[in-house]
Amino acid sequence: MICPNCRTPDPGPGPFCMSCGYRLPAPTTTAPAPLATEARGDLPSTPSPAPVGPTSRASAYPLPSVASPPSGQMGSAGAVPVSIWGPFAGYGTRGRHVSWLINEQGERADALRDIVAARFERREIPRATVEPVKLVRQGVLVDTRPYFLIRRGLTTAGLYIARFGQDLFVSQVTYFKGPISSMRILILAAALLFALIYPVVYNNAFSQIGVSLFGGVGGDLEGLMLLTCCLGPIYLLDWLALGILALFSGYKWLTVKDVLAALRVPPNEFDIDDTVALEKSVEQTVREALDAVGIEQRLMPQAAESGFRRRLI
Repeated sequence: MICPNCRTPDPGPGPFCMSCGYRLPAPTTTAPAPLATEARGDLPSTPSPAPVGPTSRASAYPLPSVASPPSGQMGSAGAVPVSIWGPFAGYGTRGRHVSWLINEQGERADALRDIVAARFERREIPRATVEPVKLVRQGVLVDTRPYFLIRRGLTTAGLYIARFGQDLFVSQVTYFKGPISSMRILILAAALLFALIYPVVYNNAFSQIGVSLFGGVGGDLEGLMLLTCCLGPIYLLDWLALGILALFSGYKWLTVKDVLAALRVPPNEFDIDDTVALEKSVEQTVREALDAVGIEQRLMPQAAESGFRRRLI
């Protein structure tokens, strides 16, 4: 026998494929053809004995037949050649990530996804957008997975529903993209302005200094010494800080797709309240959809409260 889902030969003795978890069709047997003498009527015909073995067991315990492979199997959404970013690059800092595995309910994954999409429209989360997208893993020749992205303000909640063998897998993750700080913008603007103005002022002061044939020095020498001794080191440190900022911004662009990461601040109390409200709304939407497909809500226990990783800046 060959598995009709992953084409693995000899998938195993049980009703499920040992490679991909697909439910195998029940084996069937055919009755032997009648003898030629029976067709000619030379011998009296006798009823053929009932088949035994796998056929009799299948009739006693019928297995549902699946016409096509499951479309919602976890990790079966296709592959792409190269991706330099993670699946949630550009959405900010990761907060809560919870998941549930519900036994023997994998065949209802597609129906649950459809009902969840309809429930989002009925819930009408304020100032929120719901978009089904395919996210790509970071690496070479990686797979894609279909997610619901629920975005509200600076918070993005990702919801993934898939079939994991014969079980149902539900995953929810939250990302927060911090607001840009006005104070950091002012500091950056001041650093850029100082880096541009200092060379002009220094060149003007240096051009006004003159030396006579009798050893006299004309011009504002004290001003030039002040620019050189006091503001000169600050000028060098300013360019050093701008260089580090440029390297850090380039690193953040290559890793999390956020070139303005150095200007962002952690969430405050208002942001955390908005994030928790969105998380609970998404989780409650899934629970209502479970009732609609005939799955008890107790199989999906309450998740832990939200939390964000600490940041250095």
